[in-house]
Amino acid sequence: MKNFFFLVVAFFSFQFADAQELLMETELVSSPDVTNPKFNGGEFDKFYEFINQHFNYATVKNKGDIVVAFTVNELGEVKKIKVLQFPNIEAASEIIRVLNISPKWEPAKRAGRPFSVEIKLPVNFQMKLRNH
Repeated sequence: MKNFFFLVVAFFSFQFADAQELLMETELVSSPDVTNPKFNGGEFDKFYEFINQHFNYATVKNKGDIVVAFTVNELGEVKKIKVLQFPNIEAASEIIRVLNISPKWEPAKRAGRPFSVEIKLPVNFQMKLRNH
């Protein structure tokens, strides 16, 4: 039997840098003068593709969730990486490695001006067994 890992995207959420913005999160994200950060010209599906291509799935020993938070700053750089939940330390180290090699994003913008945004990204790993 072989283990196959499937990256399942559960959800993502935005958390803005300071408390005033956090209170206005829904209003800001739905506001016509605010654009969310973009990765490689696309939405979060492009970022999950990047993770899927670069993540070493052999590091995941148990099924479970990795929840990571990071900031996409005004320059589009991934900074302030925090692993909030992980199935094992090797998987946590691997997601940090992948985030550290991430290309720049197009930053979030408000009225055309870039601003930092914290992204909370959960990723679920399922182990599926197949008979050969």
